[in-house]
Amino acid sequence: MLMHHATNLRNGIQPRWIARVLCTSFVWLFLTSAVGAATRLEGRIVDDANGQPLAARVAVTDADGKFVEIHGRHEHVEYLGKRWCYVDGSFALTIPSDGVSLEIRRGFETLPLTAKIAGQASNKKVEKTFRLRRWIDMGAKGYVNGDIHAHLPVPKVAHPQMRAEDLNTLTLLYLPDTESPIATNRCFTGKLDACSTPGCEIYVSQEIQEWQMGHVTLLGLTSLVPGYPHAGGSLEHWKGFPQWDLMRALRATREQNGTIFWSHISSLPGAELPVALALGLVDGVELITWSDPTQLPNHWGPWEDSGFSQAEFPVMRSMDLYYQFLNAGFRLPIAAGTDKFEEEIPLGSNRTYARVTGTPGYDSWLAAVKAGRGFVTNGPIVEFDVAGSEPGDVVEFQGTKTVTARARVRSILPINTIDIVMNGRKVGHKTVPLLRQDPPADGIYSLEVEATVELADSAWLAARVSDHPDLLHRILPRGLSVFAHTSPVYFLKDGRKVREPASIAYLQKYVQGTLHWLGTNPNFALEEDRHAARHAAEQALQFYKDL
Repeated sequence: MLMHHATNLRNGIQPRWIARVLCTSFVWLFLTSAVGAATRLEGRIVDDANGQPLAARVAVTDADGKFVEIHGRHEHVEYLGKRWCYVDGSFALTIPSDGVSLEIRRGFETLPLTAKIAGQASNKKVEKTFRLRRWIDMGAKGYVNGDIHAHLPVPKVAHPQMRAEDLNTLTLLYLPDTESPIATNRCFTGKLDACSTPGCEIYVSQEIQEWQMGHVTLLGLTSLVPGYPHAGGSLEHWKGFPQWDLMRALRATREQNGTIFWSHISSLPGAELPVALALGLVDGVELITWSDPTQLPNHWGPWEDSGFSQAEFPVMRSMDLYYQFLNAGFRLPIAAGTDKFEEEIPLGSNRTYARVTGTPGYDSWLAAVKAGRGFVTNGPIVEFDVAGSEPGDVVEFQGTKTVTARARVRSILPINTIDIVMNGRKVGHKTVPLLRQDPPADGIYSLEVEATVELADSAWLAARVSDHPDLLHRILPRGLSVFAHTSPVYFLKDGRKVREPASIAYLQKYVQGTLHWLGTNPNFALEEDRHAARHAAEQALQFYKDL
């Protein structure tokens, strides 16, 4: 190249132009040399137990804490204040001269791995193997875990992310919203998706959204429920559609032998939730999906339009609202999902662990979730038994019965509070100081609590785990606290259901509030829906009065 430039000089080309070319050439040579001198890291991720490659997600940051991209095409996600790359067993990246910090994570049952890789002064390839160690194997204990509520990504993209998150089942939900269709809407087949593999199964089902009545997750559908072309009602000033009655959708799901979970009761309204429960049209509720179940909901429409004051009909955290239904005698399991729409949360970062019978898979997992045989979590792994009985069990007794409840939790995310609750009240409690910067030497936070109680009447008991409520800095997406909660163990004296008068009175007011709102003449898409919704609410109110 330089000889060519000299020839041009002899041929009379202007010196200023030649100087510019020479300068550019030397810069190009310098940059080429600099790039050539960079260190290339080629990493392998394997199972420490058997050396087999593992899918995982990797976060790489430079000395200033800035994200460093790995080579090639891959999906990304935000989590724990970092940007992560999904990889399938191997990855490569160019290491800056001042080195990088690297973190690898894979679900809740595998210890996170961190490493620092120094930069090199000369061109060099560094090969490293990163061995991930599973600290607990819930599959070996008979559990399958799953995300019950997500909208993206499409199955072909979701499957490798599930493998990287150690997620066994995923429910992607079709949204019948012609205004903002999502890619997943084109993936419904009425059966397991073709991308499914053993231990990593996907089912596309349906969610119906009604901003005042509530959102419902319809599971195991063989055909989509028609008649809801868009979301119903309004959410603050965002949408303004006519209302729909949800009971049609729930009955149509029942006709398909589908399963019905009430979506994210912690976040969005649910004017028809106590109505649907009274009519036997709900199999469970999603306790963790979008918002923190230990905090007040972010949409108060059902209360503002109820006709009651806050003193008469107080707003409740979703966790406490869940307890009112249990105290009214409903045997109501819980589930968890991510409601994933974007990269701001990983699939399975909220999930349900369920103890299955038969072959592990989506169907057995959903049956176990519906039976309440497990717990919801965004990190902690919970073990809970009451006198030898586990979540979902129903024990009948006569007279009085003394039982000992034991809860144990272990977690790779920081926790400091564990409770045993009976009919919504703490009967066992432990809180320990928590310094986030000083995790345990083995990387596992652990808490245990035990409570002995005398049962003189019917009761339910469950265990829950959380951060301390006054922590200022949440580490999880959407400001969620680190949280887990088991479905209950039920103890029924003489076979009678739990009946707490205060909770029954609260649910009566809830339905009265729904009837009050229906009496304000809200705009319904179908006139028959208006009459059907009122009739269902009147039936529900009589149900609660008769308890």
